Amino acid sequence: MERGAKRLDTGRNLRNSKLMFLLHCIPWLLFVTLFVGTGAILTARGVPNAFSQLSPTVAIIPSLVVGWLMRRGSGRERLEAFADGMRHRDIMTMCVIFLLAGAFCQVTRDIGSIDSTVNFALSLIPGRFLLVGIFAVSMFISTAIGTSMGTIAAVTPIAAAIAAQANLSIPLAVGTVVGGAMFGDNLSFISDTTIAAVLSQGADLRKKTKFNSAVATVAAGFVLIFLIFAGKSPAHISVGPRSLLLVLPYFLLIALALSGVNVFSTLVSSVAFAGCVGLFSRADYTPLALSRSISAGFGSMYELVLLTLFIGGLSGLVHKDFIREVAGKLSAWAASHGNGHRSAQWIIGGVVSFFDLMFANNVVAIIFSGEIAKEIGKKNGVSPHRSATWLSTFSCVFQGIAPYTPQLLLASAIGGISPLSITPCVVYCYALGVVAVLSIFAFPGKPNDGRIARCQL
Repeated sequence: MERGAKRLDTGRNLRNSKLMFLLHCIPWLLFVTLFVGTGAILTARGVPNAFSQLSPTVAIIPSLVVGWLMRRGSGRERLEAFADGMRHRDIMTMCVIFLLAGAFCQVTRDIGSIDSTVNFALSLIPGRFLLVGIFAVSMFISTAIGTSMGTIAAVTPIAAAIAAQANLSIPLAVGTVVGGAMFGDNLSFISDTTIAAVLSQGADLRKKTKFNSAVATVAAGFVLIFLIFAGKSPAHISVGPRSLLLVLPYFLLIALALSGVNVFSTLVSSVAFAGCVGLFSRADYTPLALSRSISAGFGSMYELVLLTLFIGGLSGLVHKDFIREVAGKLSAWAASHGNGHRSAQWIIGGVVSFFDLMFANNVVAIIFSGEIAKEIGKKNGVSPHRSATWLSTFSCVFQGIAPYTPQLLLASAIGGISPLSITPCVVYCYALGVVAVLSIFAFPGKPNDGRIARCQL
């Protein structure tokens, strides 16, 4: 009788656990359904940029309402839970850094640094290594400005024109730009992808960059070898005006970040220096113009900042036990399949890849999967900088090859070709995915003691 009662209680607990798990999934699944479903329907109807038609900040509002209704307690207690999630230290830090990064990108764009850097780099490319040069330029630009979209917008028109002039494959040239853009999106110190990955895992930025660079550089090396044989041409490249002075803000940013200067100080100093360069080099760039550039840079990040706050608030409404339960189930699965430490890293990569394919936005994917990845990492001794590396790496892999992501849609629109023709040509993202998987298999690292290092940006 006692054994039967125990089995009955165990069965009830299991059913209740599964029921609670499904209930906690509802707000997240609603967001995915609205955002992805709308994009899929509009794509089927032939609407251009279908996945950009519904703002994610609007798509998440019904999820917030459902999360609010599901949360137990009074209205005041629900509001406090929502506010606690929004004002979490990592969420607020992300928002401030996003704003500063937007200001830097806008100031350098307005003073002509992006165009000058592209032209300066292209002037150094031997004619027979066009694709190699395009890839190198894209890598440098994206690492310097921290945005794959900005890199694609700046370099794709030049790459497409060069490919047409040199009788090269335009999809391959455009795919090379996308690959180089994703290289920087994965590694740049001011990339929102890097920032979200580091902060969500409580990782050290320099450790993450050092480890991530090894993986990304090996993948880039294979791509460079491929491009050397794929794009030989004696064509001459015509480039526009360039100034080394306008390139200096990017060198300063990289130098400060590599020297270990705090990311806030790095960004503020870089914005100030870029502003001074603009005031000195351009007579029409006044202090008021600088203030407008900074304001426009802040404004360009408003949607990302607002979405980050809303996701933080939704996380506050959804009970933390849900996150721990998901992480616990995945960790148990990893432990049951041999080396739990190695399997956990594959799971982290798989989770963020799934969310990226769902949202077509690698930052959103990282924010959604960050807590799960952190719990899996703690349970299986995965170092925070490794977790952060796999979050940014695997999200960039699928962000660069899924034909409905903003990066490929923008590249296809500029290049005048189908995004489906670009997908097979983003060689770097495929190489990065293979190198990442092999790195986990061959060099899983030593399990740590489960402690999360204090985040150092």
